[in-house]
Amino acid sequence: MIYITQFSYFLSGLLLALGTVCSQQAAPAVPEDGLRIMQLMKNPNGVRRYPDALPSLLRMMNEQTWAKFDTDPLFISELTDERMHENPILYINCDDQPNLEFSSEENQALRRYMELGGFVYLDAGIKASFLGTDLGHSYAAWEERPEVREWWSQVFPEKAFIPLDRSHDLFRIFFKGLPKNADLKIESSQKRLPETVLTFVEQEKWPQGTYSFVGIKVKGRLACVASPICAMGWGQDEFGHWIPPISFRIRESAENFDENLKLASFAGGTFEVTREDGLKDIIYSEPGQRPAWVQEPTGRWRIFKYYSGEEISNYAHAFYARLGMNVFLYALLN
Repeated sequence: MIYITQFSYFLSGLLLALGTVCSQQAAPAVPEDGLRIMQLMKNPNGVRRYPDALPSLLRMMNEQTWAKFDTDPLFISELTDERMHENPILYINCDDQPNLEFSSEENQALRRYMELGGFVYLDAGIKASFLGTDLGHSYAAWEERPEVREWWSQVFPEKAFIPLDRSHDLFRIFFKGLPKNADLKIESSQKRLPETVLTFVEQEKWPQGTYSFVGIKVKGRLACVASPICAMGWGQDEFGHWIPPISFRIRESAENFDENLKLASFAGGTFEVTREDGLKDIIYSEPGQRPAWVQEPTGRWRIFKYYSGEEISNYAHAFYARLGMNVFLYALLN
């Protein structure tokens, strides 16, 4: 297939780039138009929540690595599109699709695509049940959303999504760890985040620059990954400013929290969310509202607290952008 040839061509240039952030001017010769990423939109006239996300991320990869990408994604509306055979990576924002129901012909074509070396990234392929129709939040659940599970059971009925360990190469194929001051373009003496927030981020939210991902292997190769929505952190406007602003949700506790929350009056519902260790958190959330608190399997209760502001948003964008670039570079190198 054509995309196998393209993959081999780009591999040599990418290997030279690993470990060093290089300017595009220093890169070896590559095709003028670059490698094109396919993006599925079942409804070509549908609304994309983050239209600037993928083009911005591709531009960043062109600037910071020796990989060369066409910054204009190739949109397809069906998985039987013949152009699937010409491009090795398919990006799907699950929240942008009217549904995740596909014909048997499309599912067979997708299976064949992956068996021949294609890679599929299901952004928003993980979505905690308490989020409902809220497309502006992510949550680190450790299992694929039910619609993805049902769809994939028709593509690879003999396989299941498996959580990616935090030591997986995907999380350090190019960028390693959490953003540093230089990545945030701030002085070395400046604080990246408020201390309480930084501690939670480093120890629980995104330890070592990792996140909740699940994946499926095909012929021994990781051929599909799913994550909570990451595209919200990739977009930049024409002036290079991050869009849209992002807030942090962190867990906090204090003296007597456990007893007080156990006795608190609550009119909302409870939702179970799978953790990294396979156990369940119980989330307390009222309809249409942000989740209020969580009962952890250890018996500890904590409230959710939300932080916003420029430094919070910039840090989140830097993290999601580094993570997104790692995903696409991993797809090319494996």
